[in-house]
Parts: sequence; structure tokens; C-alpha cells
Amino acid sequence: MRYGEAQSLPRCQNFGEPWWWWSKLYQMESFLSAVQVAEFVGVSYRTIENWSAQGFLTKDDQGKYGLLSALTHRISLLEKELEELRDNSWSALKRQKLTAEVEKEKAIARLKNLEADEKEGKLVAADQVKQVWDNHNANCKAKLLSIPVKLALELSGIEEPELIQVRLTEVIDEALIELGASED
Repeated sequence: MRYGEAQSLPRCQNFGEPWWWWSKLYQMESFLSAVQVAEFVGVSYRTIENWSAQGFLTKDDQGKYGLLSALTHRISLLEKELEELRDNSWSALKRQKLTAEVEKEKAIARLKNLEADEKEGKLVAADQVKQVWDNHNANCKAKLLSIPVKLALELSGIEEPELIQVRLTEVIDEALIELGASED
């Protein structure tokens, strides 16, 4: 394509400029070497040559490339990439939403299982367990604290340590049996 020809005007969807604006800008295009255009656009000089071979860039009689056409083509490529990213981000958001919904359903199922287990008596509320445990501990404490009072006078007259040990073992065993029987 020669300088000044307007057969394939650069198009950029997002700028919204009228066709004649692009036509005037196209006529003011600067022609530079492939290396210079590549430096401006931010691609390699081989990419500039490839774009020219594919017909995306204008080229003058001296073999120089149009900077405006290169920038316009780069913008259109970036717009396509942005659109793809938007599509992918929507897919990612949709995946996140579905994952969250699945996790929610799993949590609801776990709650319903816990409620069913509680109704069937397989599960007991923590506050009920704590209350029973506190009562059991209080009974143990009272029983164990009563042993010295109960045996003090009886053991004070015994001088043989073996007999004291036997009597203490009997009383402790009785207390443990009583505590075990009260748990039922």
C-alpha cells in the first residue's frame, strides 16, 4: 500500500471517532524503520515485519513502516486480549460462585445430619455434657474429701503401716465403687 491511500483505514472500536478523523490522521502517518516502529509500539522488529506481511501495516516506497498503522493494530490486538480476559474473568467468577454454592450445600447437609443425630440421641449438646461432668467432679471431690474425716479417728489407733494401707485401700475402693454406681 502506498502513502496516502485510504483503502484500509485503521479501525479502533473503542475510540468512537468518525471515519474522516481516522482518514486525516492516516494522512499524517510517520514512516520509520521496523526497529524504530517496534520500539515505539513495544514489540520486536520481526513482529512489525510479520504484521506488514499480513497486511496490517502501511509501508512506503522506501520500505519504511507506518507508525500509526502499527499502533492501531497493536491497540486492536490489546482490545481482543482484554475481551478474552473479561471472558475468562467471568468464567473464573462463575466457577467461584459455583464452588461457594457447593460448599454452602455441604455445610447445610452437615447441619441437618447433626440435627438428626441430636434428635436420635446420638449427639448431646456441649452445655449438657459440661453440666454432667461438673456434677461428677463435684461428687468425686466431696467423696475424696470425706475420707480423711471418716478415717482419722479409726486410723489414729493403728500403729502398723500395713494395716493403715489396707484400710485406706478398702475405703478408697468403696468410694470409687459408689462413684461408679452413681454414673449410671
